[in-house]
Amino acid sequence: MALTPRLELRARQRMALTPGLRSRLAILRMGPLDLAEEVARIAARNPFLVFEAPQRRGDGPSLPDVQTAAVEAGFQEDLRRQLARLPLDPQTAALTDFLVAELREDGMLDADLNELATETALPVAALEAALRVVQGCEPAGIAARSLTECLHLQLVDKGLDPADAEVTVAHLSVFARRDWAALEAALGLDGKALRARADLLRGLSPRPIVDTRGAEPVVLRPDLRLERRGAGMLAVVQDETSRPRLYLDESLVRRAAADGFAPELLAQARAMIEALEQRGRTLSRIGDWLLREQELFFSDGPGALKPASRVALAAELGLHPSTVSRAVAGKAIDVDGRLWPLSVFFSAAVPGPAGPIAARAVQKRLADLIAAEAALQPLSDDSLVEKLRAEGIDIARRTVAKYRQGLRIPSSSARRRLAIARRVERGRD
Repeated sequence: MALTPRLELRARQRMALTPGLRSRLAILRMGPLDLAEEVARIAARNPFLVFEAPQRRGDGPSLPDVQTAAVEAGFQEDLRRQLARLPLDPQTAALTDFLVAELREDGMLDADLNELATETALPVAALEAALRVVQGCEPAGIAARSLTECLHLQLVDKGLDPADAEVTVAHLSVFARRDWAALEAALGLDGKALRARADLLRGLSPRPIVDTRGAEPVVLRPDLRLERRGAGMLAVVQDETSRPRLYLDESLVRRAAADGFAPELLAQARAMIEALEQRGRTLSRIGDWLLREQELFFSDGPGALKPASRVALAAELGLHPSTVSRAVAGKAIDVDGRLWPLSVFFSAAVPGPAGPIAARAVQKRLADLIAAEAALQPLSDDSLVEKLRAEGIDIARRTVAKYRQGLRIPSSSARRRLAIARRVERGRD
C-alpha cells in the first residue's frame, strides 16, 4: 500500500478560560482594598493603562455590630507559589488560578463545579482535574467542598489509602459513639488499629485554614452608598471614594495603532477596563435591587429586613448565582456613616405574625430582648422562645441558641455570673 501525503482540515472544539473572563470573575469577587492593589499592580505592568487611586475620606464609616469576614486570605498567594512550581499546561494553570480565587477565607471551596462549568462554558472534567491539582497543595484539605472531603484529604495526606480514608469518614458518627464493634465490622480492623484510627481523626481540622488570629485585619470599605435626597427620595450609588479609576493612555494607543506595537497588551488593557466597568454595573444593579426589596431597612433599621436569597436576586437580575455570590462577597454599603456588609441583606425566612420575616430581623429582636433584661435575672433560651412566640415569631429553642451564639452572647448563666462579678467589682471601688 502506497503512502501518500495529504492535507486534511479538521474542526476541533477547544476549551479556553480567556484572560478577559478570568479578569471579570476575579475583579468581581474583590473588595475595594484588594481591587485597588490588584488594579495598581496590573497597571504597573501594562504601559497602556493609567491608574488613579481611590480618594479615601478620613478613616471611613464605622462598622455595625455584625460579624464580617475581615481576614486577609494570604494563603492564596502561597497556593499560587506552590502551583507555579508545578509543570502544568497553560489551560490547567489558568483553571487552578481561577479556583484559588474562588476559595473562602477558611480555604474551603463552596462554589459548585457544575455551576462554574456553566458560567465559564468549560467542561466539568477540566475543572475537576484542576481542582485535584489544587487539593494536592498544602495545607492538606485545601479546596475541600465539604467537611467529609476536607477530612478525607487530610487522612490521605497522613498516609492512609484513599479507599480506607473514604470508609473512615463515612463512619464519623460511629467513631463519635465509640461503637468499636460496629466499626470492627465496617472497617475490618481490630481494636488496637481502630483506636489508632480514632487518634488520627482527632488530629484533623474541620477546615484547611483555621488559625487566622495572627493575620492582618482588613479594613472594610464601601462599594455602595445610600443617598437621602429631597422629598424623602432614596438612591443607592457607587461610592466614588473607594473606586479605583483605570484609563487607556490614548497617545500610546495611537502610536501602537500606527506601529503595530504590543497588540496583546492593548487587548489586556481593554479587557481590564471592561472588567472594572462590569463590576461597577453589577454592583449598581444590586444596589437598585436592595432599594426596591429592602427599602424599610433604610428607614426603620435591621429589624425591618425582609427574607431574601442570592438565588432570587440572580433570577431577577438575569445573572448566574455564582456571579451574585462573587458580587456580594466582601462588599459593603455605607448607610448614614455605618457600613453594612451586603451579606446582611440575604437571610432565611422565619414564620412571623404577618408572614415570613428575615432571620436577621429575628436576631436583632433577640439582641434587643437580651439588652433590656434585668442583669441579675437574665432571660434563658426558653424564656426568649416564649417572648418571641408571644410576638408571633414561631421559633425553636435550638434556633434561639444558635442565633445567640452567632451574636456572641453568652448563655443566661454566664451572663448572670458576669453581672455578679461586675457588681462585686463596683462594690470594691
